[in-house]
Amino acid sequence: MDLSAITSAVDVTTVAAAIIAMAALKVGPNVAKWAGNKLAGFFR
Repeated sequence: MDLSAITSAVDVTTVAAAIIAMAALKVGPNVAKWAGNKLAGFFR
């Protein structure tokens, strides 16, 4: 069975970029909440 057509269509950099983007979307709200609390702490 020759799977070279399927494996050549998948680019490693594209997969890595997608994984990093998903991680950034998952972590982003937590970082924003932390930064908001930090800024609020300056004005207390």
